[in-house]
Amino acid sequence: MIRKIIMLGICMALVIPAVNAAVQLNEPPAIPSIDGPAKGKAGVEYEYQFCSTDPDGDDISYCIDWGDGSGEFCIGPFPSGTCVTQKHIWTTEGSYTIKCKAQDINQLESDYATLSIQMPYSYSQPTLFQSILQLIYLRIQNLRILFN
Repeated sequence: MIRKIIMLGICMALVIPAVNAAVQLNEPPAIPSIDGPAKGKAGVEYEYQFCSTDPDGDDISYCIDWGDGSGEFCIGPFPSGTCVTQKHIWTTEGSYTIKCKAQDINQLESDYATLSIQMPYSYSQPTLFQSILQLIYLRIQNLRILFN
């Protein structure tokens, strides 16, 4: 009986490390960083860089949503630690939030990284004709004040 217990103990000592070695836990990629301008002008193309790593060294894809209703799209896979650059144009003025998550080849995903973007209204310089009309209007207003 003691022999059986000893043999069972030896078998367990050999089997448990082998089972643990065969079972590898997969971890999700790190939350990506988003690097690019936070302000801009509607209708102009801007460039953003997305970077992440996977603790297991798995290849990763980046899933990006520009926040303008164009939807989410994924690119990759790339080797862990590879930064990718993407360009985008916001067609109308407003506030937008870029969201990006990293996904490894085992389908584990990071949380979303976000970057708030402002596309303010653009001010255009008045033309020479508009400037002259504005000066004439101001002169007329000044003459009215003098004669009233």
